[in-house]
Amino acid sequence: MQPDPDDDITLLYDVGYADTDAGGIVYHARYIEMAERARNRLMVAAGYSFARLAADGLLFIVRRVEAVYHAPAWLEDRLALRSRIGGITASRSLWVTEVTRGADAIARISIEMVAVERATRRAVRHPQALVDALAPHLPAGEPAGVCA
Repeated sequence: MQPDPDDDITLLYDVGYADTDAGGIVYHARYIEMAERARNRLMVAAGYSFARLAADGLLFIVRRVEAVYHAPAWLEDRLALRSRIGGITASRSLWVTEVTRGADAIARISIEMVAVERATRRAVRHPQALVDALAPHLPAGEPAGVCA
């Protein structure tokens, strides 16, 4: 897996043997791991890494996962993982990862995260610095505060 040098929020991912089932098709749960890698890349590109989030005493906890599979990916396919922010509210964020092979849509993974204070394990507001960092990655015309 290597980042695309022309885009700071797309990862190129080469499907390896460990990603597949006995038939050579990418195992469905591997797409969630791919989405995690793409989400991490987006955080770094936004200038607010998960390491910084942890240093601030916060965690992101998965609240909901939705996976839509359009076509199978196969052993040795090169996939593009592109993440964006689907919406942000006070304590929730929606992360959407599109998985493609060339022009073909493979999967769309949507993950709703909740910001949690590590010490209390309670939901908290996103730090304003994080909201500001992620705002440019919202879809055009989408204000912060739109989260399913």
